[in-house]
Amino acid sequence: MITVLTWLWAQPGGRTIYGSHHVCIWADMIRRNLTIPHQLVCVTDEQLDLPSHIEVIRPPGDFTDVRIPSWPEYRPQCLRRLSMFRPDAAEIFGPRFVCTDLDLVVGGNLDPLFSTKDKFRICKGTAESRPYNGSMFILTAGARAKVYSKFTPEAAVKAGRRFVGSDQAWIAHCLPAERTWSEPDGVVFFGVPREIEAAPRIMFFAGKTKPWMRLQEPWIGDHYRLNASGRCLVLGYSPSVWDDLELAQGPFDGVIASPEVAEHWPGELTAIASDDMDAAQLAHMHGFDETVWCGKTRREV
Repeated sequence: MITVLTWLWAQPGGRTIYGSHHVCIWADMIRRNLTIPHQLVCVTDEQLDLPSHIEVIRPPGDFTDVRIPSWPEYRPQCLRRLSMFRPDAAEIFGPRFVCTDLDLVVGGNLDPLFSTKDKFRICKGTAESRPYNGSMFILTAGARAKVYSKFTPEAAVKAGRRFVGSDQAWIAHCLPAERTWSEPDGVVFFGVPREIEAAPRIMFFAGKTKPWMRLQEPWIGDHYRLNASGRCLVLGYSPSVWDDLELAQGPFDGVIASPEVAEHWPGELTAIASDDMDAAQLAHMHGFDETVWCGKTRREV
């Protein structure tokens, strides 16, 4: 049994806001692509609406207030994740675990990555100043405890001047020669030029662009989604939308609407779509396997 975990915290001024649906999509992508016995965990102190197969662990609270001048406030402040290197980490996170970011797309089998015997392994970075990328790593609890025990804010400032990032800069400072995953393993980063044409196993989105912003790209749109189930009502831009709605046969598990219709819709909305194509992509992302259209403007959607 291996624990696969992700972190979610509220960060004032952060460039990305995450919620329950991001965690649920993350979990379903992992479940579709991992056959090794595993449990899914979200480390958070937020009040989230999560299904029972996602366990919640409250973060230990280490280093949450530490900031380094080389890492701006709007970027993810990840030093809190260094608690995974605590000597007693097994009691909190389990004896062996994988930590991944939330902003990823999983499109291939993860077994070869997570079955490694390495006590620690992390994503390869993209430059000399970024030897590692903290978007994913695997750790046998306690195996690299000096990452936690040697941490001081002053030393972290020095590490931040040499390496890019917050927690990944400190990890690079403490662990200079660890094994990594990279493109030949199927681990890639959005926007980074690729030399291998094969579809990746996993893609991370380390910058401003996030997977839900690029659903129009086939590989991303195919895989960044909940598991399929349920019926969705789509209320589009055509003037016939209200007449079509009178003929629609419910019930529905979700509603996606244009901004104009959303202003008048009395109930809860799953999402607001900019056009029919956007609505179709959002319905797929939210895992609906049946879509009922009202007010469709593009017949080919």
